[in-house]
Amino acid sequence: MWIRKSHKDRLSGTHTPLPTQVVSNEEFQPMPQTMDQRQVEECLLSMADEYGRRLGLSRRDFLLTSGGMAAAFLAMNKVFGNNYRVSEAEALDPAAFSENWPKDQFIIDIQTHHVKDSIDGPLAFRTMTGKLGLNPVLAEFAPTKQDLHRANYLKEIFFDSDTVMAMISGATIGPKEHYALPAEDMVGTRNALNQSAGSQRMLSHGLGDPTQPDAMDDAEYQVKELGIDGWKFYTGNPTGPWRLDDEKIAYPYLEKIESLGVRNISIHKGLPLPGRDPKSKPKDKPKGWYWMPDDVIHAAKDFPNLNFIVYHSGMKHMVSSLPPGKSGMEDNGYLPWTTDLVEAVKADPSLTNIYAELGTVFAFSVVTHPDITGHLIGQLLDGFGPERILWGTDCIWWGSPQWIIEAFRRFQIPEHLQEQYGFPALTDTAREKIFGLNSAKVYGIDVDRVRKAFPGDQLTAAKLAYRESGGQRTDSAFGWVAA
Repeated sequence: MWIRKSHKDRLSGTHTPLPTQVVSNEEFQPMPQTMDQRQVEECLLSMADEYGRRLGLSRRDFLLTSGGMAAAFLAMNKVFGNNYRVSEAEALDPAAFSENWPKDQFIIDIQTHHVKDSIDGPLAFRTMTGKLGLNPVLAEFAPTKQDLHRANYLKEIFFDSDTVMAMISGATIGPKEHYALPAEDMVGTRNALNQSAGSQRMLSHGLGDPTQPDAMDDAEYQVKELGIDGWKFYTGNPTGPWRLDDEKIAYPYLEKIESLGVRNISIHKGLPLPGRDPKSKPKDKPKGWYWMPDDVIHAAKDFPNLNFIVYHSGMKHMVSSLPPGKSGMEDNGYLPWTTDLVEAVKADPSLTNIYAELGTVFAFSVVTHPDITGHLIGQLLDGFGPERILWGTDCIWWGSPQWIIEAFRRFQIPEHLQEQYGFPALTDTAREKIFGLNSAKVYGIDVDRVRKAFPGDQLTAAKLAYRESGGQRTDSAFGWVAA
């Protein structure tokens, strides 16, 4: 049984700054809370009671401070060992450490989502956008009771996190009329926010699907009329699955895309939809064939002028069937499909047009076990180098991306993994590249130019007004957990 994480928090009265169990974006079965995660939760709540008492705050109020976030990583260190950069002083004096991390990091989140206005979501959301006068266009949308819509997207991504730029993305799941966010809506969000901010804060994907009868004309429309910044492919669409290495279906479409000049393609790989393996799968192919990232290798070789960004780093699953207490990884460090992708890239140094993206997989691994995260980041650094790993979170399916940003700032690859497997350390220089400098290069963003515009734009002014009026993140998680 699945339940919304935020709903479970309300029922249990347990609301932590970061999830203490795996939260699903609905593309994989959420595994039950492990014994390690339960221990982290209990430790954190105990620390929150103690530190909150010393600061004159309730448990809940303390957990909403930066000290509460620090306490979460202290609890992780107590259970797993010192794999997160954090000190007790951060928890005991939140005000003094509120600026502990550099606020000028150039963080581009290249995988963000909201849903179209006609979709009824399950949760309530905040409408501060119109009240603060950030954007008359956004304020025109009538308030609804949904957490996954445009206004709350703005709050969670730009007001409640250190993200400075974002790519709005979507998926070609089902027929076009059932898309959660059509290309026109994605581009509309990009245009409205950039116009109101007075600077470039957003990019937008277009949605590519060569199995559609109007695929070629639609691709031209999205480039020439909508002005998309990149492509999003979802090859495992159960209603029309396809693979990048299909020379009859995919190659003519890739040739069309190349001729249109939008050369960055992001592909959902890994995380096969549970229970929805396409029936048209060839009998001699493994389950999940359309979601496997091996087809990227062939396509990248044949289309060297296109960039292939592998979303979720191609990871197959979070081994949802493991009994509580297990870390979810084989003894040899094999990460299903991701390890295969890394080895294929290492075997052919010419494949410099393949990139790995961290959305979802970093989030669910970092709250499960540092060894899983260590293998994920260590293997990607080994295979792709720090220059071809891109930051994405898959929010707002999760909620605010801030806890994921905090985790990546603090996480260190365990020393025993560095010694055993020869993984490089995750340096601050590498973090800077992964957080945003790599994506800026891929998408042709002049970092110095846009950075100069941010301090004086309307988004910065609105965020400051929001903070001065008492606005703060709620750390709500909108995804699903095992009940």
